[in-house]
Amino acid sequence: MSDYSDAGSGCYDSDDDASVLDGTNDSDYEDEPVLQPKGKHKTRDVEYKTLSITQLQDLVDSDISQVASIVGLESPIVSILLRHFNWNNDRLIEKFLDSAELVLRDAGEPELADGAVDMCPPPAKRIRLDSPSAPPAFMCGVCCDDNPPAVFRLRCQHSFCEPCWQEYVTSKIKDEGQCTFRCMHGDCRTVVDAVSIAKLVEPAVYERYKELVRQSYVGAHSHLRFCPHPGCTETVSCPSGVGSSLLTEVPTVKCGAGHAFCFGCGMDFDHRPLTCKYTKLWLENAREDAGTSQWIRANTRTCPKCQNNIEKNGGCNRIHCRHCNHQFCWLCMKDWTVHGYNNEVCNAWKEPEPKESETKAKQNLEKWLFYFDRFNNHEISARLDEELCTRTEEKMVEWQETSKMSWIESTFMRDAVDELTRCRHTLKWTYAMAYFLVAGNQKQIFEDIQADLEKAVEELSQLLEEPVEADSVKSLRQRMLDKTVYVRSRHEIVLRDTAEGLAEGRWEWNVV
Repeated sequence: MSDYSDAGSGCYDSDDDASVLDGTNDSDYEDEPVLQPKGKHKTRDVEYKTLSITQLQDLVDSDISQVASIVGLESPIVSILLRHFNWNNDRLIEKFLDSAELVLRDAGEPELADGAVDMCPPPAKRIRLDSPSAPPAFMCGVCCDDNPPAVFRLRCQHSFCEPCWQEYVTSKIKDEGQCTFRCMHGDCRTVVDAVSIAKLVEPAVYERYKELVRQSYVGAHSHLRFCPHPGCTETVSCPSGVGSSLLTEVPTVKCGAGHAFCFGCGMDFDHRPLTCKYTKLWLENAREDAGTSQWIRANTRTCPKCQNNIEKNGGCNRIHCRHCNHQFCWLCMKDWTVHGYNNEVCNAWKEPEPKESETKAKQNLEKWLFYFDRFNNHEISARLDEELCTRTEEKMVEWQETSKMSWIESTFMRDAVDELTRCRHTLKWTYAMAYFLVAGNQKQIFEDIQADLEKAVEELSQLLEEPVEADSVKSLRQRMLDKTVYVRSRHEIVLRDTAEGLAEGRWEWNVV
């Protein structure tokens, strides 16, 4: 029994499952949506936890408080020491217990006469020449103002006028993006603490300072990563998504805002089933070829019968030439009437017979084009499917107002497109994976599973392009619901089988 048949055996052990997996529904209640079957196997997922800004700040504060309770220092000073030790709590505690004086000196803390750390700098005072308690003559060492509106003294006892301190601290935080910076005095190594910063800057600047501290904390912990989606402030903790585990799994996670990304490499998309190492190689190759004839080949075709240029305007791969009425497959260019996915499979690369006139470089180029075309095709098709659904949904709204169809019943096309988008995203990365796989039995099994999903996706995509009329919408809805469930089951099989193959070391990769 092959790995493929074993992986899917749990989905074929009853007649009830079979009716769902072949995309049909014999239920007497045609208008009822088909529920997703409860399979015996589940897709392998990594364990992770999402953190909001508040939860992340609580985590930072908890670490600071824990260390502060052990070393006996104020929290702002402990925060500086932890950043000095790159947030390594154990190392800081160990070094501090060995020699507190050495740790404080290395971090730039001032040495006071009584050995204590002064965390209470005096408040800024307005200098009044006629005041009996006016301080001695003062001149700011930065702006040379001898009558500043206020003076601020850091715990190292260096004093400058408050406007100069404000401008300096604000510039360090807003312009330079620093949360650890030293006193303005040239030879002083004392780091400006959070208490002083809060007194000197506007609340918005102080919030930016706290954000930079959180960034420093996340950057020091490999099990933490910010969501890379633009504008997202969520953080994900995934202890298993680092190190050597990236060779045997693709740690796809989803932040609290619902954005999926790869925790291993930080790319803002799900690139399963291809590992991070080969994903980076694939994208590097794709960037090098963007804008060349290879990209043009991926986006245009020439009709094999009349030689007219054709641009794809739908997600389905069945192309109808308007000039000669010839129908052919967008991917392999074969006549659609004799086209099949399991006999003459156009998802699998076949090594050509060696020709003396063809160099190795040319053969490699053709192989790359084969897989890149299919990778790019699914990206384009997903976008076209979305556009088609948007146009059709406008009709559905009109029919909903004039028919008995409820709002829930009218969302079947959106559900189908959402599933298509997920499947096409996975399929495009299966082609990238196939490009790097060594030819053999395991790759053939992989391509058989890939072909099953490819065929199911194309069938669902063709349903999207059927004309939707008021008298046939219920029949179309039921067929689309059935096919969506079937496509979802094939998608899960692909993800499960490839993940198990990575965990078992089943895949053999071409040396790059």
